[in-house]
Amino acid sequence: MKKIVIIDDEIKLREAIVELFSFIGYQIIEAHDGLDGFDQVQLHCPDLIICDVMMPKLDGYGFLKKHLASELASIPVILLTAKTEELDEIIGKGLGAKEYIKKPFTFQELKRVVEKHI
Repeated sequence: MKKIVIIDDEIKLREAIVELFSFIGYQIIEAHDGLDGFDQVQLHCPDLIICDVMMPKLDGYGFLKKHLASELASIPVILLTAKTEELDEIIGKGLGAKEYIKKPFTFQELKRVVEKHI
């Protein structure tokens, strides 16, 4: 079973993603901020990471920098965010994100991107 770590401080969004991806056969590990997310990635060695940008303690950009400096840097990261400016996407992809999905998004869009990178 493929594993995904979802890092987002929005509980309802995280729960919806967990429910939907669990239903189609993925194992989901949850984290509520970038620091917790980094720990969960180190602990579970997932196949993919979905990470919000705006979070407390360590934001998505900070998480991405820390992740890409780790031994597990080859695990792809999808940034999921309400930051919709083109510059934000350029920054995210410039830091190494494989995809930059803007909120609101559809489950089909997220599923398509996940399946592309997992």
